[in-house]
This record gives sequence, C-alpha cells and structure tokens, in this order.
Amino acid sequence: MDVKLRIFLIFLLFLGMIMIFKMIKGKKLAMKYGMYLTIVLILLLILVIFPNIIENIATWLGFKEAPNMLFLLAIFLLFYMVFRLYTNISKLQEMNKTLIQELSILKNELKKK
Repeated sequence: MDVKLRIFLIFLLFLGMIMIFKMIKGKKLAMKYGMYLTIVLILLLILVIFPNIIENIATWLGFKEAPNMLFLLAIFLLFYMVFRLYTNISKLQEMNKTLIQELSILKNELKKK
C-alpha cells in the first residue's frame, strides 16, 4: 500500500473518530453505538498501519485472498448491527405499547371522576 494512501486513510479514520465523539457529546448518537463504531475504526486504523496483518490472518484462516475475508467480516458485522437494531426496535415497540395502555387507563379514570 502506498504511503500517501496510508496517510490519507489514517486522516479519514481520525476524522471519523472525531465525528463520532462530537455526535456522542451532542447526544445525536448513543454511547453504545459510538463504542461499536469506535472499535471498528480502531481496528481499521491498525489494519491500515500494518496491512500485512490482513494477509497473514487470511492465509492462516484459509482464505485465498485477503479481500474475501474482509468482505465476509464486513457482512457479519453488518448482520450483527442489524440484529441489535431490530432487538432495540422490538423493545421500544413493547415500551410504546405499554405506555399507550397506561395512558388509556389514566384517561379512562379521569373521565369517570
């Protein structure tokens, strides 16, 4: 990998980290999602600084090409993130349903008085 490309990628990764921290500070991004993204960015930073790690791990795991391993890892990471988001949506829907039911009960009691 060319040195100029590495420097550019490192700059982009640090810029991404700064954006994530600003979004967490401004309460636009939840801390747990910010932590996931920060961990991913740190791993990417390590891989940009030491690109041979990717090839060594890919060879050790039996992949013929390192990009194949990276695509597979990215797909698994995205599936995991989607799964976590769906579980959070399910919890929020249940909480919303409970709040609506409690509000209806309170309104009904106020009408009776």
